[in-house]
Amino acid sequence: MKSSRRQFISKITRGLTAVSILPISFSKALSISDDLGLSKPWIELSKAAYLHNASQISQMAGGRPVIAVLKNNAYGLGDVQVAQLLEQSEHIMGIAVVKDDRALAIRAAGYTKPILLMGDFDTENASSLLQNRITLSVFSQASFEKVKQTAGKTRKPINVALYLDTGLGRMGIPFQEAVELARAIANTTNWTITQTFSTLTTPRDFAQEQIKRFERVIKELDANKIPTGTKHLAPSYSILDVSASHQDAVRPGIMLHGSFPLMDRPESQRYPLQLSYRLKAPIIRLEKLRAGETIGFSRFYPIEKDEWIATLPIGWADGYDSGAENGAKVLLGDQLWPVVNVNASHTNVSLGGQTKFKVGDVATLIGPERSEITPEGFSKLVGGHNYLQINYKESITKHVYDTF
Repeated sequence: MKSSRRQFISKITRGLTAVSILPISFSKALSISDDLGLSKPWIELSKAAYLHNASQISQMAGGRPVIAVLKNNAYGLGDVQVAQLLEQSEHIMGIAVVKDDRALAIRAAGYTKPILLMGDFDTENASSLLQNRITLSVFSQASFEKVKQTAGKTRKPINVALYLDTGLGRMGIPFQEAVELARAIANTTNWTITQTFSTLTTPRDFAQEQIKRFERVIKELDANKIPTGTKHLAPSYSILDVSASHQDAVRPGIMLHGSFPLMDRPESQRYPLQLSYRLKAPIIRLEKLRAGETIGFSRFYPIEKDEWIATLPIGWADGYDSGAENGAKVLLGDQLWPVVNVNASHTNVSLGGQTKFKVGDVATLIGPERSEITPEGFSKLVGGHNYLQINYKESITKHVYDTF
């Protein structure tokens, strides 16, 4: 049976990690015809940008390997897709996640390097975690007992990570109790401590105190001939701010996606990162509103003179920050246009008194093409933080490209 053009487009955009990208960009392909029926936003990921960022981060840390933190579904960008891209980097030694189901999903998708589960796990997933070589964290006495119960059901070697609380106060074994618990782990026949880690706070003076606490524990474990494996402390901010945090490996999150944890960091000149993604959405409604009309439940945006308003099928429920209506812009064609209203499911963009656009044309809400639509540019326009634009819902479709 002859395939329709819609079926063809669908076929080539599934599983793009395994094929070369067509010379024409996805956004241009989508605007060729009005009959493709696009009605949802999507995210595009760049393999080249992820590999570049992994290399740059390793250089920031003196050539140390990188453990990629892909928590919260890689900030909504797709942990499975991002893990598959990063696995191709020689600088990535493994990944870390917080949820057990995400660890299993990433392994099921074919990821082969080590996966560290930094959080707890459901007992019903215990055997699957062991079978899939997921490194389990021991972060409390209760978690030790839970892993011990799981380990009793198998004779296979079990890799565990010793998670220390050196002052974050959120997760981990209090550092004063770590040696005793590590000794109990070492006395367990089929367990191996392959990683020992903690998480640093941002104030530099206290982060330095945390490092001292961590290193005192490591010294005592070494004296007791208890293995500690790969040692890591540094999230993105500490990689930049405290070189003593680098240890055996570093553990960035946001920098992998092309953003520094604070805007205007001086390191951005020496180690430039590349924004790894684009957020796009088609125009689904285009109407000329008359002076005196308004947009939104609260009549947030009043029309002062006739203007064309485009509606995009993305809102704050999808992870596009509602603050966008306070000054953000989107790219349509070769021009930036102001966002004037954001609700749960839709975003409205003002196109002025005349327009050349039509329903089906594609807008870029976040991307590297213009400084104003990078996460940093977005945040400056709305008076917020670049973390505002890394919280997308898992349901948004992802497409992977070699580069863009």
